[in-house]
Amino acid sequence: MKRIITFLLVALAMPVFSQSVDLDPHSFNLSYVNLPQKPVLDRKNRTFSIKVDTGNVYEFREAKDHLEYNVSIDGFKNVESNGYFVLDVNLWNPMIILQEIKKVEHKVKDDKGVERTEISYKVISKVREMGSFSVVCASDPTFDKKYSLENSYTVENSFSTYDNAKNYPGLDAATVKNDYMAAVVAGMDIRLNRDFGFVIKQSTDYLWILDSKKHPEFDNNVKSLKNIKDVFNKMRYDEEVTALKTELEPTIKYFEGIEKTFAEDERKQRKLRYGAYYNLASIYHYLDMPDESDIWCNKLIANKYDASDGESMKLRNESLRELLAINQVKSRHMDVEPRTNGVAEEDEKIDIKDFDPNYFLKNDPKYSLISLVLTTNDTVSGYAKVSAIANLDRKIAISIPDEKGNHNYIFKTYFADQVSKLIIQEYDFYSTVSFKDGAKVSSGKPIFRFVREVLNGKTISLYQYFTGEVIVKKHSDAIGYSTNSVGWQMNTRTKYIELAASCPRLAARANGKEFQNDLNSLRKFVEALDMCK
Repeated sequence: MKRIITFLLVALAMPVFSQSVDLDPHSFNLSYVNLPQKPVLDRKNRTFSIKVDTGNVYEFREAKDHLEYNVSIDGFKNVESNGYFVLDVNLWNPMIILQEIKKVEHKVKDDKGVERTEISYKVISKVREMGSFSVVCASDPTFDKKYSLENSYTVENSFSTYDNAKNYPGLDAATVKNDYMAAVVAGMDIRLNRDFGFVIKQSTDYLWILDSKKHPEFDNNVKSLKNIKDVFNKMRYDEEVTALKTELEPTIKYFEGIEKTFAEDERKQRKLRYGAYYNLASIYHYLDMPDESDIWCNKLIANKYDASDGESMKLRNESLRELLAINQVKSRHMDVEPRTNGVAEEDEKIDIKDFDPNYFLKNDPKYSLISLVLTTNDTVSGYAKVSAIANLDRKIAISIPDEKGNHNYIFKTYFADQVSKLIIQEYDFYSTVSFKDGAKVSSGKPIFRFVREVLNGKTISLYQYFTGEVIVKKHSDAIGYSTNSVGWQMNTRTKYIELAASCPRLAARANGKEFQNDLNSLRKFVEALDMCK
């Protein structure tokens, strides 16, 4: 009888510990301030101004306005002059060097599968970009730093005959200069904000949650996930997180208890503990508690189930500790100056004491009426500076009507990722597309930017960025691609063939020389793809 009872107890216990353990990643929202490596601790000193030396290059005559509008140090104010930091920018005219004309032989097949040798000629050009910018701080020279803007890249253009290649006039100088300015902006933005910027981050990370519905811990895992999502949805970059930690206590205690309930050195139980340890390490990390996070990182490593995640999180905790110490704060949550378009936006406010009661933006030729369709499906209309529209990039400041409904001196900034469509004077249409600009910058993530609508096809849309580069975006893709990128310039034919994958006849045409890397060819290609049956 005793043996029978023992057998029954083991049999009843087996379903609890033998259930499959599948973990799925689930995202949650975050909001905090990314701290700089070289902080200006006194907030009143967080100002900068820009000084530009163009070497009397005529094409760079508007460079200062362009840089003032597009370069920002997050958490700083851009002032017209005498900033705590002076950004001293030296621009050089890019050099275009014709390197060689190269004969290329490759095998191609026609519609019937017959192979032939096709000869083309590549004109290979090299572009050398030069220049530099420096941070100059008269009040504290320890902040002084010089950055190089030097870069080189090659561009290949393909031709069907040697004579056509020989007669190629070379790269368009205006496009090269636009690429250079885009590279200058991107390079300054990345490096200045890495070193000095208080960057507001609205991002996501993920947790590992049990996906085995028959497992006895499934419901508790789902309940914990809901609590984490709900609490972190309340996180704000400029508010303390103490209250959030209190709300997360039940979930923290639940995950802490997993290691006691599932304590055996068996793979499924180690996997369940892995999920609990990882989630606790992540929660504490984003509550700005790196020491507590390390406790669970150490358990992750000792658990011997994907120990590398524990090691990786420990490195992130060490980096967080260092940044908190350098910035002399205990949290990444603080009130900081929001990112702006600098002087251009600072000047939008008109001094009310000198305000002309008969002045309205609608009568000022320096302003144009625009409408924004927001991602929330709301529509707002107002006036924006014509100069800002001409350099439309990642954000736009538009007027907000006063209590009488007049548009005069109150402005609000909208970022591209808040907007789905921008309309100028009811006839010029812009969309927002996430892409890397073609500035030959190999690093960085795609960023939402305003782009003019050129052609909306059935499966592909064409847009144009303010620098002139064309953006290609498939409707099925989340991001677009610049045809000024090295990938497009060096592999134009391959790119066309990939886009024509659903239409063999058009793919065969794309394998020839019909379509070049220019707007007219792209229009012709998209229209042909729409007609393909």
